[in-house]
Amino acid sequence: MDLDKLELFYAAANSRSFTQAAEKCNVAQTTMSKYIAQLEEELGTKLFYRTTRECTLTEAGHTFYNGAKDLRRDYDDLKKQLQQVTENELKIGIYGEFFDLSILGRFREKCPDIDLKVSFDSRTNLYDHLKRRKIHAVLIPNILVTDAAGDHSLRTVNVLSGDAFIYCSEDAVKKYGSIQEVIRKLPFVTKSQEPRYHNYCRRVLHRTLDTSFESVTVVESIAKQRLLTELSQGFSIMLEQEASDTRGLYAYSLQDNFNETLQLFYSVKHVPASLRAFINFINEVTFHA
Repeated sequence: MDLDKLELFYAAANSRSFTQAAEKCNVAQTTMSKYIAQLEEELGTKLFYRTTRECTLTEAGHTFYNGAKDLRRDYDDLKKQLQQVTENELKIGIYGEFFDLSILGRFREKCPDIDLKVSFDSRTNLYDHLKRRKIHAVLIPNILVTDAAGDHSLRTVNVLSGDAFIYCSEDAVKKYGSIQEVIRKLPFVTKSQEPRYHNYCRRVLHRTLDTSFESVTVVESIAKQRLLTELSQGFSIMLEQEASDTRGLYAYSLQDNFNETLQLFYSVKHVPASLRAFINFINEVTFHA
């Protein structure tokens, strides 16, 4: 379908006059009438009721008017993206509380010519942006993946994973007698507000230690998470690289029971050179790790 015809159609529908629409679009009225007639023939239905004074939409015209809004919006979005995009630009959306994201800095050091940009948003918005090609890829922990399930147009690359430990203060273990009692008595301190993540941790602890927690304390940073844990105001589940300094902390390894992997999602229909370079870098890092 000719997009010029679509714009003429909207102009006529909004002004309810072929004459006024033609003036607004800087075309002759005969051209306007000709294009609308061609559009109706292409769609196989009548879009306007015509009189000598005005034109009004038919029922099919109203349906087409409402349905074509997405086409116009997508086209406008695509034009904006083409105006802004560069071959060396890489836009990555991030969701969730991750472990070590220094891989992004390492990639930037290796590929300084690529303009790396990151954004933070909700899962729903990020997947929508990915489908609309406003971003090139999404970084999200596998535990929090929902929207991408069953979407065969998306591919996944495992970026990072690590060994998870339960951390609490040594004083808390002495006070309550065991790590199981610490978990039962103290709140779970976490950076994640996701109930799905909290429930996943409950299942892991129940399966591993036959215990679980009731209350959850959500904090904004690893520093606050560590502080509350050190002060015996809760226990944490952190990856080993998050808790580099474990002085004064009791650590219990969850080994293979806690499976959290940072994953990169991208569309197979949209793999520019900058994204391909990042995927190759991930594979190299993973191989040499």
